Amino acid sequence: MSKVLIVFNHPAPYKVKLFNELSKYIDLTVIFERDSASDRNKSFYSENEYKFKTVKISGLKIGRENRLSNGVLNHIKNNHYDLIIMNGYSMFPEMKALNYLIKHSIPYTLYINGGIAKEKENPIKRNLKKKYISNAKYYFSPDENSNKYLEFYGADKSKIYTYPYSTIYANEVLPLSYDQQAKSEMRLSASVLEEKVFVSCGQLIKRKNYFELIKRWKDFDAKYGLYIIGDGKQKNELQKYIDDNKIKNVHLLGYMNRKDMFNFYHLSDCFIFPSDEDIYGHVINEAMSQGLPVISTPNVNASKKLIKDGYNGYIIKSVESKDLEQSIHNVLASNLTKNAIETAYQNTIEKMVQAHLEILKRIL
Repeated sequence: MSKVLIVFNHPAPYKVKLFNELSKYIDLTVIFERDSASDRNKSFYSENEYKFKTVKISGLKIGRENRLSNGVLNHIKNNHYDLIIMNGYSMFPEMKALNYLIKHSIPYTLYINGGIAKEKENPIKRNLKKKYISNAKYYFSPDENSNKYLEFYGADKSKIYTYPYSTIYANEVLPLSYDQQAKSEMRLSASVLEEKVFVSCGQLIKRKNYFELIKRWKDFDAKYGLYIIGDGKQKNELQKYIDDNKIKNVHLLGYMNRKDMFNFYHLSDCFIFPSDEDIYGHVINEAMSQGLPVISTPNVNASKKLIKDGYNGYIIKSVESKDLEQSIHNVLASNLTKNAIETAYQNTIEKMVQAHLEILKRIL
């Protein structure tokens, strides 16, 4: 059985699920650089169970996420692996390890969760990215746009392997959507009063662009309800804007666990993702898995990969454009639910595991 080391930032539950499945087929060790991400609710990690080997590293914490540590470097020096997979290159423990691997001509594979190339960028950052990306032997990437990101920083196109990025098992995909009568009953039970229900989920931070979506929504008919799931720095600011402008059809629901979130999706008509930019955006696939067509802005890699206009949703120029209103009209006039579910079935954790195993077989 091949010995594989993965260096990853934090134990996001969907990655733990992937690693658990891979550990059935390979001798897997994972180094998590930190126990959690500072912008994640603690409940996000509550269901984690490790079926693979883990290594904890220590060091002096710097800022919100970084730390001074030789933990990754020392582990690589003192252990032999058939394959070393590095998930990042921006934290000090990662950079120390990568510098050592490059200096000693030890091959490594780079694993990314997504990426968007930036034409205007700090030259120091750009040179570091080029160094660490171009020196990798192979690459794992979730979509074609992320492939272009890797190529932009010097990756060999022939060495990039694309995998389906998913956070859901096949048995979590809704077999059939709920009809309008069932939705109405669920809405009544949840005290949702609007005729048509639109939902979104994400961190309440500037990049996610909820402020602009809410500003636009205050001009919509009161029968269109917008429900936003998530927490973040902008929560109080957004709520104040809603209260000051007496917007009755926009509701901030706060953080929800997965079960409650999916239950709310079941009573909704459509998912809206307004982000200015997202290196992936797995909430799009999660929404489709519960039968929701998705309206998304374009600078989101998951929207480019998963959304087909008029089939399972729409990609709009921005939430400020007229495209939003037209897309809402089109979604309500069509039945895109079955297509959304079918898209999700093609992007499950099982599909992701299968793709990873095929890639590992090629490169080991």
